Amino acid sequence: MLLALAALQGILWTASTAPLNGPDELAHFAYVQHLAETGHGPNRDTGNGTQSTELSAVVGQLDLYAIVGHGEARPAWDAAPALERQLDRLPDSARKDGSGPNAAGNYPPLYYAYGALAYRLSPDTSVLARLTAVRLAGVLLFVITVGLAWLIAAEVFTALWPRVLVAGLVALQPKLGFMAAVVNPDIMLVVLTTAILLVGLRLVRRGPTPGRVIGVCVLAGAGVMTHGRGLALVPPALVAIAIAWIRFRPGWRPGLRGAVPGAIALGAMVIFAVAWTRSHAGGGGAFGGQAQIASGFNIRQLATNVWQFYLPKLGFMAPRLGPPYGYRQVFIETGFGSFGSLEVNFRTEVYDALQVAAGIGWLALYTAAVRRGRVVLSRWAEILVALAAFVAMMGVLHITSYQSLLTSQDPIITGRYLLPCVALYGVAAAFVCTSLPRRLGPLLAGALLGASALLSLGGIGLTLERFYG
Repeated sequence: MLLALAALQGILWTASTAPLNGPDELAHFAYVQHLAETGHGPNRDTGNGTQSTELSAVVGQLDLYAIVGHGEARPAWDAAPALERQLDRLPDSARKDGSGPNAAGNYPPLYYAYGALAYRLSPDTSVLARLTAVRLAGVLLFVITVGLAWLIAAEVFTALWPRVLVAGLVALQPKLGFMAAVVNPDIMLVVLTTAILLVGLRLVRRGPTPGRVIGVCVLAGAGVMTHGRGLALVPPALVAIAIAWIRFRPGWRPGLRGAVPGAIALGAMVIFAVAWTRSHAGGGGAFGGQAQIASGFNIRQLATNVWQFYLPKLGFMAPRLGPPYGYRQVFIETGFGSFGSLEVNFRTEVYDALQVAAGIGWLALYTAAVRRGRVVLSRWAEILVALAAFVAMMGVLHITSYQSLLTSQDPIITGRYLLPCVALYGVAAAFVCTSLPRRLGPLLAGALLGASALLSLGGIGLTLERFYG
């Protein structure tokens, strides 16, 4: 039922969000199309067109790019019949000439290869139908993520209802449903991170078999081949392998059966990703320079910036770099809202309520961990794997944000970048609920699922009104 719910929600988000109006969706789909049509990725800084002639005609005739950031504007749907006739007259070469410059051209190719497969398999070869096929391929990854979240919950909880809560919170997270329904590599990072958490938990709970070790290494490598932020998948993979080795002591010879091919696979995938991004990044380095240390990098200044992202400035601290942008904007406003091209939002009162609820949730999680200290200590291995995933992802985000602020006013970090850790959000909520008295825990779980369902339906409704009302 939860898998069906996730599929339905993804389809609704696909239908309600206007074509190419997801975050940077035009650049991402242009990448998919060029790869599918030519077998080559676009370049970051050079080329014969930002998108193909065919795609430019769709964007121009339907005003799909002109309405971005203008909540009062609507796509020019009445121009669709004339556009269809225009596209029918275009030669095949009109789909192949979008070689760049493309803002996503420096990204690794794994997600775009997956999207290109959906593009080629679409039974309808019109550009908008192919766009829908690529979007639905993202919805499939969303459904897989929900299934993986259920399996993670099964590793942690023995009762059935906490598993329903964990997978349900993932299935009903509104920003995740929205991002799954647009063309964007973030959804592949989500499913890969969730898969690493599952395999990592099984490693530290059941032992380092060659299949598990190789699997977690391949998943980490796939993350690096998906996006620069996929570098955050390597630490939890290595932590899980190290803990499993310490706990089960498989011996050198049996242990190397998985470690050697796993290390080779991970290393080869990292090398490929670096080589690909360097060759397509123009003047930038690997991952468009994201994997490099910027000039002026200062550990103390980074620590000050991170502190003021979450907490008020202390007297001895220098003001943080950039605009007043922090926890609320990332964890609350863009973590649960900001659909379309970030211009579709809930009312301020909704975000206020979410911030209060999140504060209570953090306090409840801390209280439950202290109260159930023995249980927490007995599950130290699983907790370390979870912390490694969360800390690594937040570390990459904060370092990238800080380096951007050294040269601009753009903090880069936004709520959708937190979605790879969505399963941890569900597990934390379920841990709090299972720490309550027997009757109260399931009631709170039901309330959380109900609130999530309202947010999801509200987000879909607001988006539908934005583009079709």
